[in-house]
This record gives sequence, C-alpha cells and structure tokens, in this order.
Amino acid sequence: MNRKADVRALIVLLLAMLLGLLLPHDRAGAMTPDDIFTMRTAGVADLDSAGRRLLYTIGTWNQKTGRRESSLFVRDLDTGRDLLLLAVADGGRGARWLPDGSAISYLIDGDQGTEIWLMDPDGGDRRLLGVPGGRIGSLQWSPDGGAAAWIAPAVAGDYCGDPERWIVADDPGYRHLGDGYREGKLRRLHIYDVASGDILPVVTDSLDVRAAAWSPDGTHLVLSAKRRADLNRNLNTDLWLTGRDGQGLRLLTGNPGADDQPVWMADGRVAYLRATDPLWESAPRAVAILDPDMGEDGGLERRAEGFDNMVRRLAVMKERIFVTGANRGCLDVFEVLGNEVRPLTAGGHDFWSLRVSGGRLVMTGAGQTLPGAIFTLDVQATGEKPRTPDVLVDPNRQWRQRVGLVDPEPFRVEVDGRPIEGWYFRPPALDPGCRAPLVLSIHGGPEWMYGGYFLPEFHILPTYGYGVLIANPTGSSGYGYAFQNGVRGDWVGRPARELLACVDFAVARGWADSTALAVMGGSYGGHLAAALTTQTDRFKAAAVDRMFPDLVAFWGTTDEKWFPEWEFFGRPWEPRAREVYRRNSPTLLVDRVTTPTLISHGMEDYRCLIAGAEMWFSSLQALGVPSRFIRFLHEGHGIRDPRDQVFYQRQLLAFFDRHVLGLAVGDEAEDPGTDDETESFPRNE
Repeated sequence: MNRKADVRALIVLLLAMLLGLLLPHDRAGAMTPDDIFTMRTAGVADLDSAGRRLLYTIGTWNQKTGRRESSLFVRDLDTGRDLLLLAVADGGRGARWLPDGSAISYLIDGDQGTEIWLMDPDGGDRRLLGVPGGRIGSLQWSPDGGAAAWIAPAVAGDYCGDPERWIVADDPGYRHLGDGYREGKLRRLHIYDVASGDILPVVTDSLDVRAAAWSPDGTHLVLSAKRRADLNRNLNTDLWLTGRDGQGLRLLTGNPGADDQPVWMADGRVAYLRATDPLWESAPRAVAILDPDMGEDGGLERRAEGFDNMVRRLAVMKERIFVTGANRGCLDVFEVLGNEVRPLTAGGHDFWSLRVSGGRLVMTGAGQTLPGAIFTLDVQATGEKPRTPDVLVDPNRQWRQRVGLVDPEPFRVEVDGRPIEGWYFRPPALDPGCRAPLVLSIHGGPEWMYGGYFLPEFHILPTYGYGVLIANPTGSSGYGYAFQNGVRGDWVGRPARELLACVDFAVARGWADSTALAVMGGSYGGHLAAALTTQTDRFKAAAVDRMFPDLVAFWGTTDEKWFPEWEFFGRPWEPRAREVYRRNSPTLLVDRVTTPTLISHGMEDYRCLIAGAEMWFSSLQALGVPSRFIRFLHEGHGIRDPRDQVFYQRQLLAFFDRHVLGLAVGDEAEDPGTDDETESFPRNE
C-alpha cells in the first residue's frame, strides 16, 4: 500500500479511536488503561492432602479504599462446587488446611497481634485458637496438628538505629527489595505449641530463614536459611535441621551456592533445589536428595542435572518429583525422571506456583491473553505428550469477554545464524495490509523471557493503533544455557542487533511503518532500550522504566551485589571487569541520543536505585532532548498499584502520540482513582 493510503488509513483509525474514547462502554475487543482497575487476581491458598479440596482467593481492587481486597473460597475438585468461606469484611488471610482436613486455620490481624482462628470446612463454627502476639506469617502445621510454624522478622542482636531518625548499617544486607530497611531484623522461625500456647523461637543471631518444612513424623523441621554475612553479597543458602522444640539446630549442607525449597519425601529424606555458583542467579539447579541424619556429607542423590534450562519451583508427591522450568519463552511443568525431565505442559503459559497431592497438580499462572488463573493437571493420567492443563479458576473470564485481548502472531528471525523467536500484537482496528506504528517492547532480566507473560501494554497499545513487537534475544531463558549465557558481558551488543533485526522483519512483513517506531522496556529492558537510542535514531520515542545506565554506579547501589558481579565478570575495579562495565554503560554515549524519552522509576526500588533514572533524565535535559520523568513515590522494582499502572499507561499513550504520531495531545495525568468500578465476585459462580 502506498504512503497516501497509509495516511488515510491512519486518519480513519484515529477517528475510530476517538469514538471509542467517547463511548468507552460500547467498545469491543479493545483494552483501555481503565480496564486495569477491574482486573482480578486468583491465588492458591492450600490444597488438602487428598488433592480433593482447594482453598483459593479472588482479589479485586477497591478504588475507594485504594487497596486490593480478597475473598476466600473452597472448591470441591471432584464436583466443581464452590463455596465462599471468608468475605472481604471478615478480614481473614493465610488460610491453611489442618493436616487431617477437619478444619481450616486462618489469620486476622488484631490490636494485640495476629489472631489464629479455626473454622469448619464449610466456613461454620469459627473459633479463636490463640493470639501468640506480633505479626504472624503463613502457618505451616505439624502433621499431628499439635504445632504450627511460621517465619517472621525479629530483632537479631543489638541495633542502635531509630526508624524515625537513623538507619544504621554494619553490612550490605541492611535493605532489600520487598523487605525495605531491615532495621536490625532477620527472618526467624517461630514454633507455636497449641496445647500450651507457648511460642518457641529458633533463636539465632546469624541466620535469615527463607523456608521451612515439617518432617513426616512431626519431630523436626528442615530450614533453608542465609547467613547474615552473606546477605546481599551472594546467593548462598544452606539447609539446617531443628527439633520440634526449636533446639538442636544442625547444619545439613555446605554448598557455596543456593540450597532452597526443601520438601520431605515419604521415605524421610529431604529433596531440594541446589545450585553451586554463589553469584550466578539463573544457574543450573539440580534436584538434590539427602538423608537428614547424615546431611550433605552422607552423600547426595542428584536428579535433573541434564536439564538445560532454568528451574524455579519444586513439588513432591510420594516419590515423584515435579518442577517448573523455562521452555521457549514459557514456564512449563516437568516431571523429573532420573537425570532428565519430561514436559507435562505444552507451553503458552508461565506457571508461578506448584502444589501436588492426590494425583493432582495445581498451579497459578498466566498467558499472553490470560492475566492470571488457577490450573490443574491430572498426573495419574498416562501419555508421553505434553498437555494443556485445565483452567480451574479464571477470575477474569467475563472481563476478558468484555474487554477483548489481542492474540499475537508468532514469528522467527535468524540473526547471525541464531534463530530469534518473537510475537506481534496487531491493532484490532487495523485493516489487513495496512502498516501500523510499532512499539518494540524489551523484557527484563536479561535472563528472562516473553512467551507466557501478560502485560497490559501488549493489549492497550493496539487499542490506540500501535502494533507491539516482543522477542527473546540472546540472554533469554528457555533456549538452553549456551543461548542464555551469551548475554554475559554483552548487554548492549548482540541482543540489540537481534532486536533491530526483528524490527526490520516487521517492516519487511508489512506490519510496521518504518517512520513511526518506538521502543520501551523495564529493568534490563529499560537499560537496553536506552542503549538502543545511543545506537540509532530510528525510534521516534522511547519509554524506559526502572533502568540504570551507569553500571559502576549500579554495582555500588543495588541490593544484590552478586548479580552485576556475575554478569560483568567481577567488581568494577577488577581488571577483567573494568572494561565490561564501561562498554555496557549507555550513559557514556548519552550525547548521541536524540530520541524523546519517557523515564519512570519507583522511589522504593532498591534493585535499581532511582539515581539511575535521575542520571538519564539530567543528561537528556542537558542535551535538550525532549524527556519526561515520572517518580512513583510508593513503587519498588516495577509498577504494581493499579492507580499507578493506569496513570503510567495514560502517560505512555500521550507521550507516544505526541512524539511518534506527531499529534497535539494534552497531558493524560488526571487522578485515575476517582471512579468506583470495583466489581464484586458472586458467592457461587
């Protein structure tokens, strides 16, 4: 199609979009920023030991209170019957089955501390069990139901700081993303004896406990914990064993890498995930099995060492072992069979959590057109081929039917002999054969991936006429470690060439208007997007979120030192690393940038401190490059609050419309939290 026809098509499209804005409730197949407010979440609370009854939560956003509120349901997995157990007004959280399935425990945060409550499986006969004091994390019940354990922060040793005035640090572990400032606290294991009401803390001043699991006979717990000296320095965690009374703490492993997610097997041994490199975050993780009486010195049985991709989650059913692992842009479920793994799911999703009992796997997950759901898979069924799991709970089923999401078109491009996979989200109102303005979106990591991932902008941008292109360049997970590790020391070289080749493919395919290109990304994606604007002027606009353009300063300010030390071959002053840090820092080439750039960052981001965004904004302003800087006061590494997400999407659209399309648009910066569109979840759906 010639240029004039393209312009006419664009005018028609803009008029259609304007009409859609004027009539927001009459649209079909078009997601707008405000639709974020009515997206729901689903989470697995617990699965009973028979694998028949699922406790799950549905979360909705309340715009009046500015909070996400959850309700608790139980589903009979044999009949499909749902029952509402706790409404939002009940204020309960952390529901767990008692081991014998006779009751459900849940927590309520009261004035005197967290209260432990019990109720019958149908929600009746609610009774207060006890108020141990303080704030309690998620309970883990002993097999006999006579004790419960939880992990919660507690002061460890002396601390002379004052949260209102002084933050005192004696080591790099004084703050961490998600934890904030530790203020002298470490996560400790607490054991609550139901009969006596006593709390038995496993007291150590040197361990930060990450996970715990009861032995089948209820006499011991195995812990995964990190030493205080290793906090923020490396990935080393070890396994420890303690008695039911909190005494006799004993070290089981001495591996310098991560030993985590311990699970007891039916024969009394402990299975866990084991990586050997203390700095390599996405290193190969084998399933290791040890005898807790002898620990690692007694010998390890290793499984799944032949798996050539990232492993994230572990679950055990009797002697069968299941993991989630990266697979061509998705997180799939695999069964571990000796040193190999067999895929059970057929791609298309990211499965974030994994539970198994009674021959059923239950997972939470998402897909490119599925914001989040709960899935199940019968692992007793025979068959060698991977399967698509059944959707148990889709909290956004009606939402997706109303909003309509864009099914992307997959593609593959070969760059320097290496195949690169990607997907194109076409604007729904675009006529076949017409070219659209194109936004290249770059994933974070860099050892992460697109393919089973849902992001609102993949569907909002096409509503307003933009095509969205995503791809998995070198460094992405799911294509083997040789592909993934190719990004080490080369953050802005080969991946940049591969993504630009994907853009060229989109133009050659007739998808994209070569004169109306934009680029965006978050974290590493924001870093590479900024780097691309130093390498080419092809992009009319860029949007970079939570990026850090100076990697020496990134090492000095990030809360996880091991990450840059592995990625760039050491610390910034070390001979091998010095040039790698310099070569991969876009800030040293910022004088080449002419691309208008939208910069956003959370002020509570300790992974990539907001100083990086300040540096990029200051540089662009000094150079006279059109730029806007959005500081989110209460966000960390990523935009989570729906109010902030909606505000950002409006700003993004306005910025791209102005600089990519050349439209004269006003600031879309009004407060997005004024209208109440919260939907209630029916009690029996």
